[in-house]
Amino acid sequence: MAISIRTLSKNINLIFLIAFLSGLLFGNHASSLKGYILPALVLIMSLSTTQITLSELIHFKHYLRDILIVFSINYLLLSGIILLFNQWVIRDQDLYSGFVVMAAIPSAIAILPFTYLLKGEMMVSLIGSASLYLLALGMAPLISFHFLEIGRIEPHRLISSLIQLILIPFIVSRILLKWKTYPSIKDHITPLVTLTFGFIIFIVIGINRSTFLGHFDILFTVSWIAFLRTFGTGHLVHLVSRIFGIDRKRRMSYVLFGSFKNLGLAAAISIYLFNERAAIPSAVSIPFEILFFIWFNYYQKRWDPESS
Repeated sequence: MAISIRTLSKNINLIFLIAFLSGLLFGNHASSLKGYILPALVLIMSLSTTQITLSELIHFKHYLRDILIVFSINYLLLSGIILLFNQWVIRDQDLYSGFVVMAAIPSAIAILPFTYLLKGEMMVSLIGSASLYLLALGMAPLISFHFLEIGRIEPHRLISSLIQLILIPFIVSRILLKWKTYPSIKDHITPLVTLTFGFIIFIVIGINRSTFLGHFDILFTVSWIAFLRTFGTGHLVHLVSRIFGIDRKRRMSYVLFGSFKNLGLAAAISIYLFNERAAIPSAVSIPFEILFFIWFNYYQKRWDPESS
């Protein structure tokens, strides 16, 4: 049984799908668990960033071009698309705030394991992710304060959440890497991260299950923005990368940065700063990111001539 559970926990797509469906079906009491979202995210961030070692970051000078491209893709293109359609379409203040937070946060933690599964360029994803999370300490407040009314957001709460969820986990990850027992538990990190992220998805979906099950007007509006900012931007990055002759491994990494935001982090910050309704954009976008990874994994094997 232990082996089967461990094997199951390594199946990211299945765990996320189970978490999503469980939130819809059994999430009527999920709001009582929302206090566990922040601690769960701190755990995920701390464990995930152990994959980024200082010895690898020393070579960042060889990846300055990739850092610039990754920043442009994730913050200028993806965040720009989110903010553009948010300005044009969304009139509900809570939903608007949720989309702004989504645009303000960096790329998803899942980019690292997803890069491995897509046989992408791991160093680009590692250094790109590390750079985005460090840059997010400046970009997140900049975007949030510019697009949100000052009265809607307390600056110290935003800065506090960023320190708790980005800076502190990075420091904790450095301590874990120096821990003598760490190598013996390293193989258990990915399953633990997957299960913890599934727990967060269950809570976020459960909190907003009424939107999925009843408020179809809100669901439709948010869903087509979620589709464009995931499938649309992802395939756009892939197309442009091929036109410019980017090698296949780098293309895979760039596509992930062009379609994945840290929605668990966005949902947590939205709830922390505003209310549960502000987490709806992130909650609705989660299944689109899961579906995009499943689809693109099939697509690049089937139609990318350089994939084998």
